[in-house]
Parts: sequence; structure tokens; C-alpha cells
Amino acid sequence: MNKSNSVRRFSPPKQQQQHLNDSTTAMIWIQKPPVAVRSLQSTTQEISLLKLIFDGFSILLVFSPWLIFKYLVKPIRRSFLCSDLNLYHPKPIKAAVPTWLLAIYAVVLPVIIILCSEGVRWYYLVSKRAAPMIYKIQICSTIYNISQWIGNLYISLVVFACAHGVNSFLTNVGKVSVGRLRPHFIPSCFDKFDYTDFCIDPNRWISNYTCIGESSTVLKEKDGAYDIRQSFPSGHASTAFCGLMFLALYIHKVWRYRNIGLFAYVLEMNCFAFAAYISITRVTDHRHHPTDVLSGAILGSVIAIIAFRYMIKSFKQSILSQFGDEQRNEAVGNDNML
Repeated sequence: MNKSNSVRRFSPPKQQQQHLNDSTTAMIWIQKPPVAVRSLQSTTQEISLLKLIFDGFSILLVFSPWLIFKYLVKPIRRSFLCSDLNLYHPKPIKAAVPTWLLAIYAVVLPVIIILCSEGVRWYYLVSKRAAPMIYKIQICSTIYNISQWIGNLYISLVVFACAHGVNSFLTNVGKVSVGRLRPHFIPSCFDKFDYTDFCIDPNRWISNYTCIGESSTVLKEKDGAYDIRQSFPSGHASTAFCGLMFLALYIHKVWRYRNIGLFAYVLEMNCFAFAAYISITRVTDHRHHPTDVLSGAILGSVIAIIAFRYMIKSFKQSILSQFGDEQRNEAVGNDNML
């Protein structure tokens, strides 16, 4: 009897029991939100044939004037003071970074890294069975499917090539229109190495002059005579910063979601260090004035940033669609801040 009374005494009322059951059910429902299931269906992106035609025409449009300004347009003949000691530097014997090595650092190396990076990312997506991006292009009545790896490579390399073409074009426009004399101008132009042998009146401006080699029939000597009047801006500096800054931005944007720690940032710093080293050697080799190198570095960096932003807008969906919603929103926000 006492036992049943004790049980009855501590049993909750039926209404209170129902309330506790409803609260427990609601709490359990809140603690277990629905999990979004990611679809493995591929995403398609159509590419117009007209776009490919205009891409090729744009590259041709930026490289053709560069060749014209480089080899056919003569730089202006700029007056100078014979007392300007900045023009008496000795002739350069050997470049610390020759043109072929510059091409490897600023063109070949970025292309190889972009190729390997896109290949590794494609392999990662295939191994994870993530939803791929398929590019579709219609030629006449036939539709061709292009894999994500080929499509992203096309966008990256075409934008990279166009950036180098625009950079070379603007660099050579500055060279022939400004006509700044190189630091070794007087020894190379007049074969005079001493100030007292060449300069009679220190205050006299020299405007009418003809450099050694201008009348030569040898193309190399003739080009060299014109080249000593094309100091501004530095072509090595603009090319180095255009190619390597583009590569640094690519690494920062594409590699930062990978589990590689500080390796990506070390590569970015090395890109900037290589570009700075190449630019500094142009001053130490007596081929450019410091302001020439600074202007070339600014020009190349600005073109690289503009080209990279265009590339990101062209294929950022195919890059960011492989990550979660939180990372995608963060990446898009950072892209807007770039």
C-alpha cells in the first residue's frame, strides 16, 4: 500500500507528461537539422564560337603592334647635355638576366605551374567524384563537349598570353615615344668614355647627332643604335612583374584551399623576389635608370592584376563550385575585395 502511494505521489500528471514529451520532440528536431546532399550532376557552360574567334583576334591585335613598334618604328631623337654624367656609364658586357632567361622565368615557368596545377586539381576532382564543369561549344550544327581541365587551361593561358601582349605593346609604345637615353648612351653612341674628351661646352644641348651603327647595313648594329635610345620603361621589369605577379595571384587564389600550409605563400614571395631581382639587375648592368625599372614594375603589375581579375570572372564558378557553401561565400567575398 505504501509502495503504491509513493509511486503515485512522484508520478507527473498526464498533462505535464504530454508537455514534456512535446518539448523533448521539439528539442530533438532542432538539434538535428536536415543535412544537404550534394548533387554529383555535372554543370555545363556554353562557349560561343564567336568568343573563340574574338579571343584569337585580340591576341593577334596586341602582338602585331608590338612587333611593329619593336622593329619598324624608330624612337624619337631626344636632346641631351654632354655634362650629364648619368649617360657615361660603361657599356654592358654581359647581362645578368639575358632575354632567354627572362622568357623562362616570366613565361615558361608560369605556364608549366598553371598546367601542373590544373592537372592536379582535375585529378583531385575526379578522385573525389565531384561534379565536373563541362564546356560546350557549337560549331555549325555539331556540339562538342570540352572537359573542365581543357576549358580552364584555355581561359588561363589565353588571358596570360593576352596580358603579356598588352604589356609588351605598352612598353614599346613608351620606349619609342619617350626616347629616353640609356645610362651607357654616350660610350655606345659616340665611342667616348671620358667626359673631358667629349664635352666642350657643359651647358650646350646636343640635338643633331648620329650614333655609330645607325648607317650600318647589319641589322643587329642598326637595332643596337636605336636601342640605346629606348630606356623608358624597362622591358625586363615590366615583363618579369607581369608574368610573375600573375603567377603569384593565381597561386594565392587557387592553392589557398589546399592542405599545403605555408608552401603557397612561400611561392608567392619567391615570385615577387624573382621579379624584383630581375628588375634590379637592369640597374646594376647599366642598362636602365632606376625610374625606368620602377615604371616597368608598376606597368607590369597593373596589367597582371587587371588580367587576373578578368580570368577569375571567366572561370571562378568552375573553381569555387567544388567547395562548400561557406568557403564559396568567403572566396567570392575575397574576390570582390581583390
